[in-house]
Amino acid sequence: MNYEETALLEEYPSILTPNECMEILGIGRGLLYQLIHSGELPAKRMGKKLWRISKNDLLTYLRNT
Repeated sequence: MNYEETALLEEYPSILTPNECMEILGIGRGLLYQLIHSGELPAKRMGKKLWRISKNDLLTYLRNT
């Protein structure tokens, strides 16, 4: 991922919702949760239902794919 691509993510907060990640990655809910549950994309569970993903973790994932 180059500087130009990274700059496009500046409009997003440092902690992302699953919907924001799906928008950035261009994937559906099922694939996003597969990535989370497999550990490929680190995420934190907040309570019983809420997930949050660090933008830095998302950038790391993108660089490694």
